Formats: sequence, C-alpha cells, structure tokens
Amino acid sequence: MARHGDGHAHDNSQQTDGTTFTGSPETFQHDSIGTFTDSSFPTGWSDVAQVTSDSTAPQPSAVVIETTDAFGHPTKALATLPNVALSQGIYRPIEPSDFYMTRADVRVDQFSDVDPAVAVEDPNNPGFLLCGCPVGFESALDWPMGVTFAFLDGSIDPADAPAAGLVASAETHTWHLFAGTAHVVVNIDLGVQVEEGKWYSVETDFNASNGALHGEVIDATTGLTLADKMVFVNDPKYAFAGGTYDPSVDGVFNTEAYNDGEVSLSHTSDPTLTRPGLAVIDNIDTSPLHPGNVWGCGDGHDHGGDTKWLASILSDHG
Repeated sequence: MARHGDGHAHDNSQQTDGTTFTGSPETFQHDSIGTFTDSSFPTGWSDVAQVTSDSTAPQPSAVVIETTDAFGHPTKALATLPNVALSQGIYRPIEPSDFYMTRADVRVDQFSDVDPAVAVEDPNNPGFLLCGCPVGFESALDWPMGVTFAFLDGSIDPADAPAAGLVASAETHTWHLFAGTAHVVVNIDLGVQVEEGKWYSVETDFNASNGALHGEVIDATTGLTLADKMVFVNDPKYAFAGGTYDPSVDGVFNTEAYNDGEVSLSHTSDPTLTRPGLAVIDNIDTSPLHPGNVWGCGDGHDHGGDTKWLASILSDHG
C-alpha cells in the first residue's frame, strides 16, 4: 500500500523457530526449509525481497513447497517464510493497461501479530499514521497475503508502493478490498472471515479508465462465492491529500504482486510482537504478461517473456 510519509524502520526482523511456529504443520514443521528455492519460481516471477537493497526479509523470502490443495490433493505451491519483514513473496512485470486482472488460490496458515500503537495519526504529519501510511489503512497495515497490482520503481518496498487489490487483514482476519495511490485511499472490509488453513480463490480486477475496482472471494472447496464487491475509486469520498482520481497516475501499475505486508511489525517498539504472517499461494491465473522491468534479480536473465505459466510447478497437481 502506498506510503506517503517519511522514513522506513526496518530493524525489527525476527526469525521464528519450530517451537513457536503455529501455522499449518504440513508447511514449515514438516518441511522446515521448503522443498525448493527461488530458482524454482515460475518463469517471469521474482522475489519481492530483492526489489530494494534494504529489505530485512530472508532471500529467497518464499519457497516452493509440497502441500495439499483445497481438495486434499498433492500440489506444489509457493509459501512465505516465517520471518517478520516488510514484504515477502513474488512479483512479475506487466505493461500498464486500461484493464488489470489477476487471480490466485490463497491459504493463510498464520496471522501475524499487529501493533495498534503505530496505527494512529502522526501529530507531526496530519493525514498519515505513525508508520507513514495514509489515515484509512489502520485495519490493513499487516496482511499474510495479498493478490494485487502495484507500481514498483525499484526503490520503494512493495508494501509501501502504490497498489490495489485484495488482502487478508491480520487485524480483522477478514478480506479487504483496497487501493492506495497518490490520490486515492480505499480500504473496505468485505466481512468475510479468513480461516487459517483454508483455501480461497481470490480474484481482483481494475478498470483504470472508469476507476472500477472489483474483488471476489470464493470458497475454493465448495465454489461458493463469499464476497463480490465493486467500488469506483474515482468517487470523491476516496480522494486523498486534496487530489482526485487521475487514471494517468492512479490507474498505472507495472507489476502483479503476491506478497505479505508486516508494516506495523516493521515499526513496532514492542519486543513481544514477533509472530509473522504465513500464507501459501497456488494456481495463479493472470492476464497476458507483457515484458517489463524486474528489479534486483541479479541473475542476468530476461524474466519478462513467458506466458505459459499455468503449466508451471504452481499448477502441478501430480
């Protein structure tokens, strides 16, 4: 989510161990280091922890694991590691467009701690919270996984970047539809409780020309639609910092990003708040990929041209 305040605090990275981990036993207790590494990421996808040089996340910040899908069938899926950091997960470049769509199956294995002490307005920076995020995001500062579009410039952490999509809030344990850009702040609690260990099919799309942001949450096991919400972010009630929605600014995204965000924990001064968020993603189904820039890969390879990714490991049910 976009941060417009000043400064980052990245000195609260904590690593948990097997005795304190309380998530799904089929991920990190059974498979303590993950089955694979970032080299097994689907072609075209990169680690969000490598976007900036000051990330405190482990690298890779996510690994491919062997687990089970919504029907109990074996599958290979991507899981974030048990660490407190601003962002962990994956992203890939897309071309800015008039329409964006992305979808994934998401399983939250553990909600992180949250620190409400940083979710208050900064008296020295009206309109912003102490963590630097805009007022309005108090209930969505920490999330174990988001299915989003973002604008990354190579210098801003994905948790702070302009973005829109769906996140599982660690504060409310519900799905939130959100947008945080230069002129827009939207944070809508969809009222759908997120059960740890349960698979959800999560889809979000955005029409940049008219500001229509749509989110849908489906029970991946039963196929039941749990939430289906559309909001127009150009509505004046969502205007931020005296601006109005501008599609040339607020409707421009250059990445699809599946990542957690632990903003309050990355700014907390409470040493007892150490539990990280954990989530697994599978069956990513996205709009056509266009070449773009990947930051921080450092491997000399082109990560922008493979669209055949439904045949990749993350949709392998064998």
